[in-house]
Amino acid sequence: MDLMQTVVEFLLIYLPPMVANGSPVVISKIIKTHPIDMGKSWKDGRRILGEGKSIEGAIGGILAGWITALIIGYAYGALQTLSITGLVSSFGAMCGDIIKSFFKRRLGLERGKMLPIADQLDFYLGATLAIYLCRNCVRPGIEVFILGLLLIPFLHIFTNKIAYKLKLKNVPW
Repeated sequence: MDLMQTVVEFLLIYLPPMVANGSPVVISKIIKTHPIDMGKSWKDGRRILGEGKSIEGAIGGILAGWITALIIGYAYGALQTLSITGLVSSFGAMCGDIIKSFFKRRLGLERGKMLPIADQLDFYLGATLAIYLCRNCVRPGIEVFILGLLLIPFLHIFTNKIAYKLKLKNVPW
């Protein structure tokens, strides 16, 4: 597979979960949100997930990713397969982010504190796992997956700095 084809396949598969991952930040500025953990604490006395993981953010992220996939699927002429892939990968992205937050709280890291690598790849690995668990999804080849492992951390840092400058985020990571 040549580089251009790899990049196109990467965007077809992973743009929806990237949109899903970034959407909760915007959603939290538009509407009142409610924490997924409903303010409850774990056995260790720390919040299960914290204020940063909201019901509206998770649902909105999945919907934003799915809408992105519908647009891409329609434009690319593969509406059914790419819309299913986008929905599943967006769900996986949100799950990856939520699971990472659970472990950050267990480590004693509060909302907004950085956990390098995990903060950049949580949604990507969650999306990839969800795609591979779904029989009807377009699955990335190894070249596409490796490209994502290399690109996602830089894209994540870049987009977070933009969100910080736009005052959508309190920290630039």
